Amino acid sequence: MNDEKTRRTIAAAFERFSRRFEEPRALLIDEESRGELQKALDRAHGQLLGPSEPVLTVALAGGTGVGKSTLINALAGKMIAEASEIRPTTRHINVYHHRDDSLGTLSDELANEANFVAHDRAELRHKMLVDAPDLDSFVIQHRVTTKALLRRSGLVLYVFSPERYLEERTWSVLRGETEFSACAAVLNKSDRAGSPDELEQICKDLRKNFASLGLPDIRLFRVCARAHVPGRDGTLPESGAEVDDMAALRSYIEHELHGSEIAKILRTQRQAVVARLRAEVERVAPESVLRLLEQLSNEVESRALKSANELSTALSEVLLSVEAELAPLATVRGHQRFWGPFRAWLAVADFVSFGLARILRKNLGRESTNSGSAVERILAKVATPIVAEMLQSEAHRFQSRLYSQNLPIERWRQITSKLDGSRTVAEIAEQIEIDFDLSSTQLSQQGGGVVWLASTLGGVIPSALVVIGLMVMTRDLFVGNYTGLSLLWHLLAMSVLFFLALQGLVAVVLPGGSRWIGPSIGPRAVHQVIRRTILAWVSEYREELQADVVDLRESVALIEGTAIKPEAITAPQPGTSKNSLSPIRI
Repeated sequence: MNDEKTRRTIAAAFERFSRRFEEPRALLIDEESRGELQKALDRAHGQLLGPSEPVLTVALAGGTGVGKSTLINALAGKMIAEASEIRPTTRHINVYHHRDDSLGTLSDELANEANFVAHDRAELRHKMLVDAPDLDSFVIQHRVTTKALLRRSGLVLYVFSPERYLEERTWSVLRGETEFSACAAVLNKSDRAGSPDELEQICKDLRKNFASLGLPDIRLFRVCARAHVPGRDGTLPESGAEVDDMAALRSYIEHELHGSEIAKILRTQRQAVVARLRAEVERVAPESVLRLLEQLSNEVESRALKSANELSTALSEVLLSVEAELAPLATVRGHQRFWGPFRAWLAVADFVSFGLARILRKNLGRESTNSGSAVERILAKVATPIVAEMLQSEAHRFQSRLYSQNLPIERWRQITSKLDGSRTVAEIAEQIEIDFDLSSTQLSQQGGGVVWLASTLGGVIPSALVVIGLMVMTRDLFVGNYTGLSLLWHLLAMSVLFFLALQGLVAVVLPGGSRWIGPSIGPRAVHQVIRRTILAWVSEYREELQADVVDLRESVALIEGTAIKPEAITAPQPGTSKNSLSPIRI
């Protein structure tokens, strides 16, 4: 962890993890899971972003009256902590550290509660002894402090006494902590065991309990710590202990835990805490969530189509009314492509049939009034409650699917709570108008030859009739056989008949009215809008839940890949001796 770039990478990963963990977009983390995840996060943060120089934090942990303070005094060779036989005296953390070492993995909060005693003993360089408050303290803050210290310790010496070595309050803590830190057991006050047989039985009981925690080969030291704490005159008190492993314990801490062994312990511990963090993430954000989201998203496509079909059927009558309203405008727009006399004829015909084209375009075309277009007003009368009911039904249907798959539904409720039938109807109306304009544009590119021929004939034939009529009337006027305006009426009738015939022929060749719109313009718009609405809900939900899962999982993967390099991990060797340091279970 000496590489500053590596530390920055891990810190950024922790920041990303914390941000997503504290404020998930869609992922639901219950209080119990949140608490376990927070503990795993704190533990990993403390181990991976501790001092750049490896300092092994050795915590002395145990119940009330087992002699932790006496033991740290014995290891220090002087009084650094208050000791008592009958009441808990360790209310604050006592830290015995080399003056050139940093604070190890202690957090700022723990450091603020600590009493520091510095030394210059070379054999304890890079090792920090910490006397923790009692594991079974009735003061909640003491237990919180001790657990926080254990989560940041590389080695824990669990201290017992013959009178209280089976206390359940102590073992309940050990069950949750022994898998993360290397540990050893210390049976203090060995002189109070009564007899060698009783001492041996106590040791067997301790090994049995640790074996139940997965540590059958834990190293056990039997000591009488008070016999190694010098008095005011510098002399040691007499000891009645027949068995005392204090020399072995000191040798273990001072000499066996050398630089490479400390590095190995810290590397193995980092592996353990990251594995726990990954396990907690697997529990709250499993990869299966992504597969379920993919599966459900595929289901939604067909379901959205089915819902759109059902809605189109329910709105069939009002959609027909919309198409009937658009039919005149379709005819007018088609007639606007013609020119000359025939265009004038069509304009008169449109006026007779539909009213002024300009009014039609204003009321039914893209121009809309403050209350919405005519299409929207027609749909709103009938469609709004039907659309709202359908959308609500689909929202509840998908929510049930999410619930059945154990996926969080709170964010889905928030997304679908914004459903608005009137807004969806407005989107359908807008889509109909868009499709109508698109059809107009496409039609304007078709039948150009027919339009040219009809417009040309509409100009040539009536002009020819007029010319012929003028010639005949002029001739009759000169020869004295003038018949008046009767010929003009005949010519006018012929022109009218011609335009009627031409209009009928054009209507047969080119589509107009409802034939131009197409019978599916309404249902097609319903399909597009409903599908788009439902898929937008699912897409938003999926993206947010996926972002939560991916952020958590990728952060852990980055932490693991950066801090736990495979080649740097030394696995526990098979055949570890009974007296060796207990391996960490992962």
